[in-house]
Amino acid sequence: MKVGRYQGSDGAERLGAVLQQNGSLQVLDLFAAASAHGVKNFPTTMDAFIASGERALERGRSAIAWTQREGHTDWLQDEASVKWMLPVRVRNCINGGRNFGAHTAEMQEYWTKQGAKLHSEIPMGFIKLASVMVPHRSTVQRPTGCEWFDYEVEAAAVIGSPALNVNERDALKSIFGYTILNDLSAREVQRKEMANHAILLGKNYPGFGPLGPWIVTADEVPDPSELEVRLTVNGQQRQRASCKDLIFSFARMVSHWSKMGLDRGDLITTGAPGGVAIAMPDPMLFYLKAGDVVCAEVSRVGVLETFIA
Repeated sequence: MKVGRYQGSDGAERLGAVLQQNGSLQVLDLFAAASAHGVKNFPTTMDAFIASGERALERGRSAIAWTQREGHTDWLQDEASVKWMLPVRVRNCINGGRNFGAHTAEMQEYWTKQGAKLHSEIPMGFIKLASVMVPHRSTVQRPTGCEWFDYEVEAAAVIGSPALNVNERDALKSIFGYTILNDLSAREVQRKEMANHAILLGKNYPGFGPLGPWIVTADEVPDPSELEVRLTVNGQQRQRASCKDLIFSFARMVSHWSKMGLDRGDLITTGAPGGVAIAMPDPMLFYLKAGDVVCAEVSRVGVLETFIA
């Protein structure tokens, strides 16, 4: 199931199931459809939907099947008209780093010159603040003085249940589903931070976390290594890779970061594949500029669109 949070006409959160109907994407108001189908106490928020586990998923699937079978359209609207919210109320976001083989290779010489060591024994990560997350079709302002404004498409695992010291074999059981993150970066600041063996401000200006548009539930992605990621700027492909190229798998990352204690609403991302602007022969031709349209895509999920101002 593809399920997301959107803003209803009254401004309140709604749960929407994303469906392919008559050749176009449609969004079904899950609560309205479930209620009409006779389901009582159906969750009205993503938090409650995730917390309800398999029971909510079964009821949601039943409501979708009934709506399609009976031909109901009362609770459907075109996806393009939906005002999406963040797909989950983010608790914490742990971003993977140097986790795709090609990206690690293209950046190794650059970051080594900055005094950074490329770790290989354990996953590398940094924190993306929940406060910088913005939803699908947001406009992000390039920070004042930032000329090296970079993009990074990443698949993100959405944690659905508490996980503490889980082993790698059971780690995927903690994942509710998968979504998309565009890890925007101010490379001038990041370069200085890396010299101090840290990353924070360069990844956390306002709007630096486009996330969404929605979540594909884990039952539809039994093997997340099959996910493919892609990013275009103004229709030009910049990044493309398979999660088979991950150095540390989703299971390994969840297991490793569960030592801190994970819970519903936490995100763990893959890190970016090769093709970032800073690694290009002439980076200034590739850094993001006002007017650019960035589309970050993860197979089986969808496309996350961001506008640069």
